[in-house]
Amino acid sequence: MKKINEIKPGNILIIQTAFIGDVIMSTPFIQAVCDHWPDAVVDLVTRPESAILFKHHPRIRRIYTLDKSDHKSKYESLVDLIKQLRPVKYNLAFSIQSSFTSSLLMLLSGIKVRVGFYRQKLLRIKIRPPKGLHVRQRYLTLMQPFTDRTLSDYTHLYLTSDDSVKAENILDRFSSKNRRIIGFAPGSVRETKKWPSSYWSELLVLLKDRDFEVIFLGSSSERELCDSIICETGLEAYNAAGELNLPESAALIRKLDLLICNDSAPLHIGNAVNTPVFAFFGPTVKSFGCYPYHEQDKILEIDLPCRPCGKHGHDRCPLRHFKCMADQYPEMVSRLIFKRFMPHES
Repeated sequence: MKKINEIKPGNILIIQTAFIGDVIMSTPFIQAVCDHWPDAVVDLVTRPESAILFKHHPRIRRIYTLDKSDHKSKYESLVDLIKQLRPVKYNLAFSIQSSFTSSLLMLLSGIKVRVGFYRQKLLRIKIRPPKGLHVRQRYLTLMQPFTDRTLSDYTHLYLTSDDSVKAENILDRFSSKNRRIIGFAPGSVRETKKWPSSYWSELLVLLKDRDFEVIFLGSSSERELCDSIICETGLEAYNAAGELNLPESAALIRKLDLLICNDSAPLHIGNAVNTPVFAFFGPTVKSFGCYPYHEQDKILEIDLPCRPCGKHGHDRCPLRHFKCMADQYPEMVSRLIFKRFMPHES
């Protein structure tokens, strides 16, 4: 692709209003923009719940939010945002999502150089990435018109010492025991992306029998799920779901020996803080590009002719058997954990 050299932007806008996992997978691209144009002002549009992830980014000047919770909120938020963006006179904008809303936002904000992926409308520069890339690498291809340099594709988060305070307080409970600490994140937006709650309980028992400590993680809406998993066992485990914001959760995950989760946001948080991740993949598959990518990570899955059945999962299994998760038994997972930490005993 011929490189574009005549653009010398003063103000750059990056738009990423997908869910938290996708936002985290965008961090290599956002950093690449900041590094390529060190003298430019870089602003970001994201969802309200994701804004906190960039609070301490050293190069993001301003974070705008676009509320997409319902059609009315989305329309009102879009109109208000256009009014805020137009006076800034952005020279260049990147739309990470192939969203018509993002296209309208760039066009009606008066941004002339609009960059995005080939399926998106109203763009000046369209990128067609090769197939088979991890999503974080796909996002990086938006820089192809501007540089030939090899760009770092590692996700990351900017955490502060304040983010670590609550995490340290939780971990102090286990400091005297000198045991491995494993995180359980059993939640997900869609039911078919969740490993069965009874299996989490069985795995908790198996790990406790081998002197592992377990901390449960998740949002406030997942606290009840975590409590029910713990109560089913009659054992003690710390439930941090709903106690921490996103950066605080990341600070805690960074200190864990292993994170076990579904194909959901905690997976990408774990990758961003370089904590080993074991992730259950049921309706989704690696080829979708959202898998854990570090060498120490593991995708927990079984081969079935019905997989994949949907990129985002379903409220229930389309074939009613849910074998993609139900046939991944706790004993199978525990053996993998013991093999990692106690190879001579497993």
